Amino acid sequence: MAQRRRKEQLAKQKQRRSILLCIGGGIGAMLLSLIICIIVFGIPSESEPVSAPVSTLIPYDVTQPFSTSDLTSTQMNQLRTSGRISVSDGPRGISVGDSLDTLLSRYPSTYTDIQNTGDLTGEQSNEEMILYCADYFENQNGIMTALPPRGLITVDSGEITVTLMAPISAYPAGTLTNYSQYEHVYCIYTISPDTMTIQSIILGLSQ
Repeated sequence: MAQRRRKEQLAKQKQRRSILLCIGGGIGAMLLSLIICIIVFGIPSESEPVSAPVSTLIPYDVTQPFSTSDLTSTQMNQLRTSGRISVSDGPRGISVGDSLDTLLSRYPSTYTDIQNTGDLTGEQSNEEMILYCADYFENQNGIMTALPPRGLITVDSGEITVTLMAPISAYPAGTLTNYSQYEHVYCIYTISPDTMTIQSIILGLSQ
């Protein structure tokens, strides 16, 4: 049983590497839609909370979205002061130099979709892949929108970013289009398309 589980994990890891290489190379919208489905089923889910490395001292659960609980009190105080900070060691033990594959394995992939924000010309357009979100709705401008807490992968002209956003406190019941009126914390990972590793980590507070 253990050997079989190990083989399944290795197969899933190879599958994720293929996914990430495709994203980094700039692929079409239809293929990207297929890759979204593979990401959802390719990243193994975890049922037990995982302890972060000692340097972070914050436990986390990979089935739960990014939230303020992933930040230290020092980081929150810095965000209250400056609004935005650059760090080398981010939430859930993810650091600059880690792979995109590792980053994706620390967060859920429970809901995905794709938004094309540019005309399809046969070349890679600006696209967003939704890793997870609280809800998915049409705003007043007719644009489908992911309600935080949410995780997005943006591929734009070969540049890859992963943006995680969560409200500081729970929204009032019925909150949808007016969610931007509330305070949020976010984490932005910039990914090198050449090495598929994290180049920078930005933590921020939007008010």
